[in-house]
Amino acid sequence: MYRSQLETDLRQELKIHRLDYLVISGDLTQGATEDEFRAAFLLVDSLVKRFGLDAGRVVVVPGNHDLHWGLSEEAYPFVPKSRLPSVLPEGRHIPAGEAGALIRDNEKYRARFAPFDEHFHRHVYPGEQYSLEAAAQFRWLERPGDGLLFLGLNSCWEIDHHFTGRAGIHPTALTRALDRLNEGAGRYDDWLKIAVWHHPVAGGEGMNPDFLERLAVHGFGLCLHGHIHEAMEGFHKYDDARGMRIVGAGTFGAPTKEQVPGIPLQYNLLTLDPASRQMRVDTRRKEKPEGAWSADARWGDKGKAPKAWYEFDPFTRSRWNRANSKFEPSSPGRRGGVG
Repeated sequence: MYRSQLETDLRQELKIHRLDYLVISGDLTQGATEDEFRAAFLLVDSLVKRFGLDAGRVVVVPGNHDLHWGLSEEAYPFVPKSRLPSVLPEGRHIPAGEAGALIRDNEKYRARFAPFDEHFHRHVYPGEQYSLEAAAQFRWLERPGDGLLFLGLNSCWEIDHHFTGRAGIHPTALTRALDRLNEGAGRYDDWLKIAVWHHPVAGGEGMNPDFLERLAVHGFGLCLHGHIHEAMEGFHKYDDARGMRIVGAGTFGAPTKEQVPGIPLQYNLLTLDPASRQMRVDTRRKEKPEGAWSADARWGDKGKAPKAWYEFDPFTRSRWNRANSKFEPSSPGRRGGVG
């Protein structure tokens, strides 16, 4: 049903018959079960086949609902008080009263992302395993013909069933990715660089935003994330020449009992016009899970009629070379992707 509703909206309402990229910013499931992951894969696979995509044009990162709570619990065996170390490992234990404590088994802890890998990731990316090592959990997707680089990061690497608020970006994973940029010796300077993760960097559940400075210095102009229930947009300024647009996607699909009252289901359609260097974000809404998608007019200045879209220049550096860009619009002046 979700695929059919989305396809109808894209083809009939938006006149989009081909997508260039599909970006999913986490929370493919509710409880990280095999059935949920398989259903998510069938949705992604059908979109890939029906809109001219392939694995090299799909970016997926896990969300906090995509790590297995049961495996997380198993990674914290009980240790009686008589066998506890003199100093409990910070951030790796759960108090259990006077009887003892639950102390994390790091090897078992890594396995909480195993269902995401086994039942989803390796099917989307055949022959490719999602690393269970947190420092290696980043996705590097470069498209030289389009002058585009996507960097997918796991903002859930330190989250588990007990420590649910530890969203963040693993510093070593980010370092390894940025090292690849530096090793490119300027190859990516004129590309549009887009980072993707799950959690927001603002609000009550926002991550520590310091890592954004490292992305800005390396020329990233756009960040995409999920986790929030309503679409949002923001800007992170590093200096007068560099900054990043931040585009947050709302909830795409949820059972009626899980949908937040008064907040519609949403998705974003991003299109880039290489001639004007403008990125347009169209926000779509669906009031009921079994209903139809429509325009979501929520953007604009106070006192003016709201619009269902907004635009910005994602190229934060003036060095972008239009003559070298090989973006070829799939419709007049546009190239589209769903986020």
